[in-house]
Amino acid sequence: MKSLSRFLAFVALAAVLVAGVYLWRSAAPSRPATAVELRTKLPGLAALDREFTTLVSSVVPAVVSINAIPAETTDPRAALLRQLLNMGGQPQENAQTGAGAIVSPDGYIVTNWHVISAAGSVEVFFNDGSALPARLVGADPLSDIAVLKVEARDLATLPFADSDSVSVGQMVFAVGNPFGLSETVTQGIISAKGRRTSTEATNEFLQTDAPINPGNSGGPLIDLSGAIVGLNNSILLRTDGIGFAIPSNTVRRVFDNIREHGHVIRPWFGVNMLPLTPALAARLGLKDLRGALVSSPVPGSPADRADIQPGDLIVSFNNRPIADPTDLRNRIVESEPGRDATLGVIRAGRELTLKTTIQKLPGE
Repeated sequence: MKSLSRFLAFVALAAVLVAGVYLWRSAAPSRPATAVELRTKLPGLAALDREFTTLVSSVVPAVVSINAIPAETTDPRAALLRQLLNMGGQPQENAQTGAGAIVSPDGYIVTNWHVISAAGSVEVFFNDGSALPARLVGADPLSDIAVLKVEARDLATLPFADSDSVSVGQMVFAVGNPFGLSETVTQGIISAKGRRTSTEATNEFLQTDAPINPGNSGGPLIDLSGAIVGLNNSILLRTDGIGFAIPSNTVRRVFDNIREHGHVIRPWFGVNMLPLTPALAARLGLKDLRGALVSSPVPGSPADRADIQPGDLIVSFNNRPIADPTDLRNRIVESEPGRDATLGVIRAGRELTLKTTIQKLPGE
């Protein structure tokens, strides 16, 4: 309801802004308007500014700067030196810096694994200038997500949004610590969804044109309600305005697993797939290129027990349409081991409904 009221408020402000522009232009003097005249003639602009600044001011206290100190500098003498150097509350220059988002009032923080992967110790700086040591609760290098914990209570927090509901063109704000400049906020939109990058992360990404720079890694990408839609992760080199964020649903799933179990429990379906090309679809008599074409099920896997066979085309998973093998993999990753799954399958021109139970990945 709060998000709906905020959305309606923005719609009303936009209407006022458009009407103000029309009236101002129709009566505009020959000389350019001054800033004071512009704000007087467009009262909606000032109100919109207040909405944005209020949003940002409510988010910044829940965003931290992370100082990852290399392992070789964690001896007692180096620790004492850090204390002396940090009396002014500034991170060390020789450390890996990044950002993080506080997601629980008792001190749990989500960030990128690559920010702290080489650290011997980690310090977290809050927006009020205070700092606390942080311990690593757990990490998932495959998704490039880490969970830290500081000993504190009643901290400001950010909620998770549903990243599946994010729309291309939606306005977002990136908050972080670029180049060591803490509490930096940039604005942009969601440029695309479902992006794959050249990093080792296995998950897909949200693409945004909100400027993301070194040190922004691990900071939140927030929506107009102040909720996390993604975790800033990387940029495309030699480009301007192409950044990537890990979707919030992935971050929340990893965070919940690590907090509850100390590690990520990966679901397992057990099927080998092939890309469905037009030529292959013609040979199989398929009219649509959407779906995940099965090469073979893994013996003894949930797919095998569901009677999945080579040549099957999986077109839905738990009543959600499947676009391609990557889409199916993402739906499986979002599942929980022990939960039942319903599969829509096309086999030799016939539509079938098969059922199975998702399992935990063997060997974990």
